[in-house]
Amino acid sequence: MRIKTDSFPWLPLTALLLTLSLSGCVRMTLAWAPDKPRGLEAEPAIAAESVAAWEAKKPEIRATLETEIYGRMPDDARVELISHKVIDEAAFDGIGVYEEFDVRVTPVFDGGPASPPSPLMIAVLSPQGEGPFPVIMTETFCPSWAALPHPQASAPEDRESGEAPGIITYVFGRYICTPPLEMIMEAGFALAVVNSTQVVPDSGDAGLAALDRLAPGMVGEDDRWGAIGAWGWVFSRMVDVLGAEERFDEDRLIAYGHSRYGKAALVAGAFDERIAGVIAHQSGTGGASLNRQKVGESVGSITKNYPHWFAPRYAAFAGEEERLTYDQHHLIALVAPRPVLLGNARRDVWSDPNGGFKAAQGAEPVYRLYGEGPITLERLDAYQPQHPLSFWMRPGTHGVVEEDWPAFLEFLEAHF
Repeated sequence: MRIKTDSFPWLPLTALLLTLSLSGCVRMTLAWAPDKPRGLEAEPAIAAESVAAWEAKKPEIRATLETEIYGRMPDDARVELISHKVIDEAAFDGIGVYEEFDVRVTPVFDGGPASPPSPLMIAVLSPQGEGPFPVIMTETFCPSWAALPHPQASAPEDRESGEAPGIITYVFGRYICTPPLEMIMEAGFALAVVNSTQVVPDSGDAGLAALDRLAPGMVGEDDRWGAIGAWGWVFSRMVDVLGAEERFDEDRLIAYGHSRYGKAALVAGAFDERIAGVIAHQSGTGGASLNRQKVGESVGSITKNYPHWFAPRYAAFAGEEERLTYDQHHLIALVAPRPVLLGNARRDVWSDPNGGFKAAQGAEPVYRLYGEGPITLERLDAYQPQHPLSFWMRPGTHGVVEEDWPAFLEFLEAHF
């Protein structure tokens, strides 16, 4: 939905005031991200002389990131397919096939009692033809029936309550809820959508209660997992389901997320090597942006505003980020040699594009180990989608806008 601002002259001012008042995920400033990287190099520098040495180091890095930032991830998962329905073989004026997977997912922590299962609806739109198709897996801010607005989509009677209000799409971009479906189908990719808040709600009290319910026996522990880790775990459950379907290519399942779900997509790629690539758009603190030399959203701010997003211990590093054993370039490097795209915007200083760029530079030596270099990362505004470690920065602020998806697809077509 596009809003004509000349019909509603108060909307730009309202949008500006709304954005200025936001905390946590976005905050508008008058600052601009630089064209060239600033500050010190990512620390501690990644020291690995061979692929074998790096592979041997990865389990320890993952375990430390769990302890200090994301919380303990499940040791296993139970996935039960309740139903699979092909809703429409010529959906959205014939551009693709629309189907739904109704599943139940349960995390399993070693030695602990099983938690009750959580429902998860996976809605998929794929191109016409036999496939197998590469799949862009995404977690959205809207329910699946709003992200893929098919008239026969499974939805409650008050389905309009899940749709993004016009003011939200005006502030955060036309694609904040529904991606450009025709563009994605024409590029030959399937699109799989879930609303991961079915598993962990995105609110402090309800989110913390769900996390405790999902990890019985771990209540009160410092390494209790956070919603970002849980949402990353949901991406892996999509892999479980879609990777078993002949229509989809199990070797080309890509995790895409914006903002908080960009953080989750990076975590998914770092912890699950079945994920073939990651697009983390404006993922910021706890995502691609370095914790040290913090610009924009601080560790203290994000853990205060969103206490359910991370392990409790992460907040203890606020103001003392140098005490963290590893930084976000290690998270990115865990995805290597699989392709990663970090999306950004010049006015989205709250998400710290410079910190994300420095993190990408810090992860680049690992890609080089795998023979994926040299990768030229010299300017924030020099997009090189052919590289497996790519950095995209456009004008504007926080959101998903018209310029973003052509850039995403250029990256995906180069690698998949």
